[in-house]
Amino acid sequence: MKALSLIKNIFTLSLLLLFMTACNEDFLELEPTDSISEGKVFESYTIAEAALVGAYDQLSNPSFEGLYVPIMADIIGEDVMINAVDNWNWFVPVYQMNVLPNYTYVNSPWWAGYKLIYDVNKLIKNVQKIPDATADQKNRLEGEARALRAFVMLKLAQIYSPAYSKDNTAPSILLVTDILEADDDDIGRSTLKEVYEQIENDLLTAISLLEEKKDKGFVDQRAAKAMLARTYLDMENWQKARDMAKEAYEGLELMSISEMYSGFSTRNSETIFTIAYTQEDNNVYLSLPSFYWPVGGYSSMRANDQFVDLFNYQDARGGFFLQQDDIDAERFLILKFGHNNVVGNAERISIRASEMYLIEAECEAELGNYTAAQEALYQIQQRSYPGVQKSKATDEQLVNEILLERRKELFGEGFRWNDIKRRQQSFSRGGDHWVTFNYSPADADYYRLTFPIPQSEIDANKMIDLNDQNEGY
Repeated sequence: MKALSLIKNIFTLSLLLLFMTACNEDFLELEPTDSISEGKVFESYTIAEAALVGAYDQLSNPSFEGLYVPIMADIIGEDVMINAVDNWNWFVPVYQMNVLPNYTYVNSPWWAGYKLIYDVNKLIKNVQKIPDATADQKNRLEGEARALRAFVMLKLAQIYSPAYSKDNTAPSILLVTDILEADDDDIGRSTLKEVYEQIENDLLTAISLLEEKKDKGFVDQRAAKAMLARTYLDMENWQKARDMAKEAYEGLELMSISEMYSGFSTRNSETIFTIAYTQEDNNVYLSLPSFYWPVGGYSSMRANDQFVDLFNYQDARGGFFLQQDDIDAERFLILKFGHNNVVGNAERISIRASEMYLIEAECEAELGNYTAAQEALYQIQQRSYPGVQKSKATDEQLVNEILLERRKELFGEGFRWNDIKRRQQSFSRGGDHWVTFNYSPADADYYRLTFPIPQSEIDANKMIDLNDQNEGY
C-alpha cells in the first residue's frame, strides 16, 4: 500500500487541527491551529482530543461522507437521479453505472477513507499512553476512534466489495489496523468475513468503552450500537441486528412532520449521529444541500416520477417533491435537504432512529416475528401518514413492504445502493430516468453494483495486481 505514504508521511491533521471547548454540549466550537508533530500529539489529553476532532472533520470531506458517498449511494438506484442538463457533468458516470478504476469517483473515497483510518489507527495505538489523561478520558478517545474506523471500513466494504450475503469469502478491502509507513510491506485484500469481523470487534469494544453523550456530533455508545446494527444487517445476522437497533433507538422520539420539513439541515429529536459543521467549516457548493435544494448551489438532484407515485397522497413525505416550471418543468425537484442560512451549510445527519426502526422491522420479519415487524413498520408509516392501516402481511410480502418503506423514508440519505446489493435484488430503472437499466443478480451487468479497486492502489501495491481486480473491470 505504498501509495498511501503520499497522504501519511507524518501524522498531521491535514485539513484543520481543531480544538474542542467543553463548555457547549450542543454545538462544536472549533478553533483551527497549525499542524502539530506526531511526537507531541499524545503528550497531552488536550492535543490528542484535538487530533480526534481532526479525524471527525475528515468525515465531512466532499470525497467521503460530505458528498460523494451519500450522493453515489442513491443515484446507483432507481429513485433519484442527477439532472441531465446544467449539472456541469457531476456524477454522470456514476449515475450511468459506467465507472472505471482510474475515475475520481472511484479513487477519492478510497484514499479519503484510508487517510482517516491511518489517523485513527494512530489514536488507537497511543491514547492509553497519554500521561495526563484519566482512564475515562483514554477510554472515550479509544472508543470513538475505534467506532470511526469501523464506520469508514463498513462504507468502504459496501462500495468496493460484493455483498456479504452472496459470498463472505470474497475479496474485500485492505484490512489496515496497524500504522503502515512508506517502507512497510504492502498488504493484500482481506475477505469480507475478515473485514466484517474486524468491524464487529471494533464496535463491540467501542460500546464497552463509551457512554451516551448529549452532543450527537460525536460517536457515543448509542451511535456505536447503531453502526453495529447496520453491520449485522449486512451480515444477515437478524437477531443481533434487531437487538442493536432497538437499543440504538430506545428513548428517542421520532421527528415530527414539521421537523421533517425543516430541511434535514440540523439535528433533531431522533438524531443518533450527525457530521457536524460550523458556518465556516462546510463544503459550500460541494455539499449535500447544494446538490439537492432547488436554488442555491448545483441543485441537480431529481426524483424519479415512478418513485414519487409510490407515495400515497395523504403521506406528508410527498411534500418533499415539487415540479416548478421556471426551474425544471420535466422532473421532480427534491426539498428534503435544505441549507442552513448559507449555501452548503447543514449538518449531515448520518444515523437516525427511523433507520433503526426499519432495521428492527426487517429483522423481525426475517425471524418470522410478523406482529413485531408490523408494529415497527407502523411506527414509521403512521408518523407521516396518520390514516395508514397497519400491515397484515407476512413472509416475503411483509419483507417487501419494509424494503419499500426504507426507500420512501431514507431516500437521499445514502442507503439504496447497498440495499439493492445486500438483498441481491433485481435492479430496474424506468419512467423519466435518462439512463435505464433492467437486470437481475443472474445477469452479467450486476457487477456494476460494486466499484472497482482504484487503479492507483493496484499500481502502488505489490500485493495486488490486475488479477485481484473486482469482477467486470
